[in-house]
Amino acid sequence: MTREFKSSKCFILQSREYAHEFSEEEFTASYWQHQPGHQPTAGGRGGSYLVDIDGRQAVLRCYQRGGYVGKLLSDQYLWLGWRMTRPWREWHILLRALKAGLPVPVPIAACACRTGLWYRAALITAYLEDTEMLTQRLQREKLAPESWHQLGLLIKRLHAEGIRHADLNSDNVLIDSKNLFYLIDFDKARVMNRIDDWQWQPLYRFQRSIDKRNRKLNLNYDEDDWQLLMDGYQS
Repeated sequence: MTREFKSSKCFILQSREYAHEFSEEEFTASYWQHQPGHQPTAGGRGGSYLVDIDGRQAVLRCYQRGGYVGKLLSDQYLWLGWRMTRPWREWHILLRALKAGLPVPVPIAACACRTGLWYRAALITAYLEDTEMLTQRLQREKLAPESWHQLGLLIKRLHAEGIRHADLNSDNVLIDSKNLFYLIDFDKARVMNRIDDWQWQPLYRFQRSIDKRNRKLNLNYDEDDWQLLMDGYQS
């Protein structure tokens, strides 16, 4: 269950599981800097922080642009209405994935604050304990063949639900000590009406990203691993 409310110029969406009402300040990094448990997280564009909410760890992600536009409008987006904001859409993608039993973060609260034609936004999700980025794991060791097969199956399950991840890469795939995978960062993800050729583009993006990281970081990864992933995806 969720509730939506407005606070000043900010629209807030939060899980009813949390008794207290989130304030707009709680969606800024400055609020948490002097709170216990605050620390930046690895990966992303530097806008994610580990925070403590009601005694439970969570991740605050402040939406930030990348590329050339990001140099001009680093954290501002065109306002087209609350239900068109990035956190609102990501929240509902996550709920759809969770309902399907997919391993993704549980959303806790989301916020979008409007100033004229623009807005700034943030999303708070539950922290996935005992996990690290797939990139980090591959820097240390090689994955077992069955792990690559399971990752392929997971991506196929995501696509079978019609969810198109906009930035599928080895930083947005987490793995725990039991070699179970999780998918994160569903910003700009979309729900597709049907499966046709769209599903290959996220896969190719993933392949290009891991090849790029492999050249830069010399990962414990090779083309046979990718074939194992594809075998899992197509099984």
